[in-house]
Amino acid sequence: MLRFPAGFVICLVVFLNLFYNYFFSVNFPFQDDFLLIQFVETVTQGKVGFTGFVKELFRTFNDHKAVVPRLIAFTEYKITGHLNFRFYIVLVLLNITYIFYFVYLQFRKTRLPLYYFIPVPFLFFHPLYHEISGWALNGMQHSFLTAFTVTAILLASKRTHTALAGALLCCFLATFTHGNGILSFPAVIFYFLCFKDFKKATVTTVVMLISLGIYLAGYESGQAVKLPTSIAVFFTSLFAFVGSGVSLWEHPILVSAIWGAVITAFMAFLFVKASGIYFQEKTTVKPGTIELLTLFAFIFITSTVIALFRSWMGTTIASRFQIYAALSMVMFYILLVYYFPVFRRKAVLFVITGLSVFYCAYSYYMYSDVVAGKKSIYLADVYNWKYNRNMFSVEKTIVRNGNFYLLPAYDKGSLKLPDPVAGKKQLDSMFTASEKSDSDYSIFLEDWQVERVVRDGKEHLHYHFLASNDQPERMRFSDNRFLVLKDSSSGRIYMMNANPKKEGRKHIITSGNYYKNGFNAVIRENDLDNGIYKLAVLDVKNAGKMAFFKLDKELSVKNGSLFLK
Repeated sequence: MLRFPAGFVICLVVFLNLFYNYFFSVNFPFQDDFLLIQFVETVTQGKVGFTGFVKELFRTFNDHKAVVPRLIAFTEYKITGHLNFRFYIVLVLLNITYIFYFVYLQFRKTRLPLYYFIPVPFLFFHPLYHEISGWALNGMQHSFLTAFTVTAILLASKRTHTALAGALLCCFLATFTHGNGILSFPAVIFYFLCFKDFKKATVTTVVMLISLGIYLAGYESGQAVKLPTSIAVFFTSLFAFVGSGVSLWEHPILVSAIWGAVITAFMAFLFVKASGIYFQEKTTVKPGTIELLTLFAFIFITSTVIALFRSWMGTTIASRFQIYAALSMVMFYILLVYYFPVFRRKAVLFVITGLSVFYCAYSYYMYSDVVAGKKSIYLADVYNWKYNRNMFSVEKTIVRNGNFYLLPAYDKGSLKLPDPVAGKKQLDSMFTASEKSDSDYSIFLEDWQVERVVRDGKEHLHYHFLASNDQPERMRFSDNRFLVLKDSSSGRIYMMNANPKKEGRKHIITSGNYYKNGFNAVIRENDLDNGIYKLAVLDVKNAGKMAFFKLDKELSVKNGSLFLK
């Protein structure tokens, strides 16, 4: 009787998350996405030949050989004539949904009523791992890698020779999607060892070594690989990787490390139960447990490798890895319900469901300003690239170094961007029609000195923070707010994200407003050329309606120093 309402709630949570991520996505490349443009531009010049194509396809970038994402981009280019980064994000969202379906398949083996599954989508579908759901290449790498891994687990569970071949192919594809994909092989080996299937485990090991050999051919180590500074940092990173689903609250590193240790200890307990097959005729674990344990084994092995080679920069609490933390939490809940009757009590289920709904809502509260800010940044850069051939979403050196393929790709149409939210003539006319504001916008300028950890030490960065906490009036959640800057001497106009701060939790609950009044814009030291810039704020509503606010001050830029006048 409750199956339909439970299914409706689950599907609704999934659909809302897909809509949320699609709404905030933009067909614009960001940082590592340039890799796809460079690859397509290189191999379509007609001079590389088949050998050169394969060499470029398997070229190492940032420690990874992103063969599968490159092939996807190349295939799309051949079909449509251009690259669509919003389409890649749609593929990512489909992958995430498929990974969720894998979890559901294992839950179904428990034969529990569907309403026990209701907490799972709330624990999984939210913007905790927004760098995956909103970043084309990064999202494709992590989501395809995980999708290939869960498919390999499903095929391995069929225990046939044909299915084994399919599982090994999935592991191979995972390896050449993201460097961590090679770790899908040990996960499948773990699965076979749980059933004392030494023959298939041996075959998987051999194929893993062959795949590793292919991967290491021409491999170039990146700047991010370095051993940790201490054992404490290593273990903190290791467990925080698994438990960072709870990093939304205070003391995120400590809380995540403790939570990750609890999850790992519970999974180790189930592993001991599964290893009983080596000491008695029948295993004591229930259906679906080994599949979930295998996925967790992949996550734990991955966390170990990342903690070993990346924790020198700090703990591994990073949005691009937190899809694994979300999966760990989901599997932890399902297995608790499966093995401990107390968690199947209706009162306990009611409490857990309530907490999972609160957790999901809090994640949206915490990260929606970041997600919406990225959309505004990319929309601003659509304008900046079309009219100025520059971007503010990445550091100027990245654009400068990539111009040798970005410019020709844009000129010939393989880098095809959407129309900007406003044209230069339109913004020019808005500046001309608007007199200098008589009202006090209470604009202030702050300097930020930021330290960024690099392999050889620390890099010191200088940021400027231009903001007002008073005006313009608050914008709606679905709107975009931009800082518009017009160079008084050259007439060039630039756009930057200027979304305001989010309201406090109590105010959001009582008023329903997510954003505060005012605006916020971050400017790097070398973003702007020397000059005097007229300032304005532009609000663009979801329907395209605009509101233009000419500010009462101008911005002076001289050799990286900024002043208001």
